[in-house]
Amino acid sequence: MLPLFVLLAATPLAAQDNITPNGSRITNPGVTRASATVDSVFVEKRSTQGRVDVGDFTAYLLARLGVPPFSDSLAFLVTSDSNRIRIRGRLMDFPPEARAELGPIFSFVDSTSSFMAELSMPQRDNGVMRFRLERLLVRDIALPEFLFLPALAEYARRYPVLTAGGREFLVAMPPEAKVGIGANALELVMPKKKS
Repeated sequence: MLPLFVLLAATPLAAQDNITPNGSRITNPGVTRASATVDSVFVEKRSTQGRVDVGDFTAYLLARLGVPPFSDSLAFLVTSDSNRIRIRGRLMDFPPEARAELGPIFSFVDSTSSFMAELSMPQRDNGVMRFRLERLLVRDIALPEFLFLPALAEYARRYPVLTAGGREFLVAMPPEAKVGIGANALELVMPKKKS
């Protein structure tokens, strides 16, 4: 998600169905759905747990970063399992501004090529959700890190929400809360206060 959050900042999201057979779309309605669950568990604490579709949560994080509504042409699909979050698409699915921003990473690749960003969540408690970019694949082949680390370092310099040379994105949550990733969803847990 890391560079994706940054790269979509200038992208104008029309309403669309969220879930497809191959994953969830990143949509404006997803922001509303995820926000309702996050608020219920972490802010208002009306519920002790909630489940958020991984595509909806991705849209929610983009909105929290101030990204404007996305265009319906944003054809990325998001999936997850207990180990990774995967964002898939084609290079041509990025808006022109984002493609220009991606130039240092993908300049040698045809725009119809498929790509996938794989993210882990090594920290999901103690007040922080840490999302870490593990690898980028183009046409199902992992890009060598030397091709994208310099660009990530530049993103980290320009966008302070990114850490670890641009590989990590930190999201605050209540210190007592916990988050887990599972089959195409994030599980939010707010332990009950002891009386």
